[in-house]
Amino acid sequence: MSTTIDEAIDALGPFAELPDWLAGLMRPGRLEASLREHVSELRDGRLTLLDCRADRLRAKEERWLARCRAIITPRDSGPHTEPSEVVLVGELHPPGRPDPILPLSGSAVPFGEPGYEVFLPDLRLHLRSEEEDPGLPSLGALSQPETSARIIERMLRAGRYPEATVASSTPTIIRYKPGSRCTILYDLAYDPPSTGLPNPVVAKTHQGGKGAVAHEAMTALWNTDLARGNSLLLAEPLGYLPEEQVLLQGPVPEDQTLKELARRAFESMDGGLLDELRTELRRTAVALAALHRSGASYTRSVDWTDELAETREVLDRLSVTIPGLREAGEPMLSRLESFHLTTGPDPAVSAHHDFRPAQVLLAGGRIGFIDFDGAAMAEPGLDLGRFRGKLRDIGVTALSAREEGYRADLLEDRLVLLDGFCDLFLDEYRSHAPVTSQRVLLWETIDVLTALLHTWSKVRLLRVEPRLAILRHQLRTADLSA
Repeated sequence: MSTTIDEAIDALGPFAELPDWLAGLMRPGRLEASLREHVSELRDGRLTLLDCRADRLRAKEERWLARCRAIITPRDSGPHTEPSEVVLVGELHPPGRPDPILPLSGSAVPFGEPGYEVFLPDLRLHLRSEEEDPGLPSLGALSQPETSARIIERMLRAGRYPEATVASSTPTIIRYKPGSRCTILYDLAYDPPSTGLPNPVVAKTHQGGKGAVAHEAMTALWNTDLARGNSLLLAEPLGYLPEEQVLLQGPVPEDQTLKELARRAFESMDGGLLDELRTELRRTAVALAALHRSGASYTRSVDWTDELAETREVLDRLSVTIPGLREAGEPMLSRLESFHLTTGPDPAVSAHHDFRPAQVLLAGGRIGFIDFDGAAMAEPGLDLGRFRGKLRDIGVTALSAREEGYRADLLEDRLVLLDGFCDLFLDEYRSHAPVTSQRVLLWETIDVLTALLHTWSKVRLLRVEPRLAILRHQLRTADLSA
């Protein structure tokens, strides 16, 4: 028997609050108090702890992996001594999982030195010093001026610029997600100087094959009329090194991202900014329609059943250590699966796949898209639904920007306001390219559910309540009648 919408909504109750054993590390002050108690150098005053934070805790298979930072100074340091940063990585032990055998082999090593280990029993957290980033083997060379210059020169010469000689390279890391990806901007000097060579350039290194996916997609798009930049600005693909997992591309002009504009507009509720956001949403919809109608073709393809399988995989992974979540999410997934079978997919287009306001660059009335590392042939509803879901997330999260914190009393009005912005975006797109509205709702709803699951799998405490509210609103208001 098919699950009703009301049954799916009622079943979501267990997603409202994370268990304390999981949330504790991310709560303010908990890590600091534990380090002060269990790290001998901090407890006896040999080191002074200036600041610390847990900047990552996430589920990976049956484990919960953590990454923490601490800023310290020695007790006897002089007035000009610079504080040092210690990066600690390790694993959170769920209830029922055995603690590590004590004493730890690295417990006698000084705090933060290679080989150091500590177990924080109150948080059930086993940490060790991070010594390198094994997921990004090329990061060291890319972040150094001399070695990066040689890498960039080699890639330029193998591509469209065989005459390029890079005299110097000045790297600036602009985004870094340890173990996953890093984006570096380079200011180059050529010998001889030339305005016909690309400058600046951007290098990205990813774990796995995402760089290859991005390079294939960017090259395919660059071979269409989109390369002229009349309807959409794209980065020029400059090369890809498969063994080193390094992608090189040209820049895309940027004054701000659409995410930054949306956040300012929804936080301030300034009429002028909201009107500006509406204008840029229309331009973004036109640019997305141009991308989808470009005629570019990719090797990779994604359909809704792939998305469903990925969502169920996240749910299954969480359920290993948090019983009950699988049962809480399954009624909704069953409902969406029935809706998918009833409606049937739209024809596949050259989709961005990870299309969100953060991937949209605004530059003087022009629109640019970045980050094609997930690009695939897919229904247009994937990009439209994911974008709308993230726009809702930005708008509801903005209710936390006030000094008094999250304003749940403003939630209903905000959700209705966001309905209007999302519909404006879809209506503008449909005036330039075809899509079935029901398919957009299907993709959007499963993306909103996945976003809620990621507040658990990535332990983002402040996002749980607003994302659950968005999902319930989506289920109540979207026409998902199978």
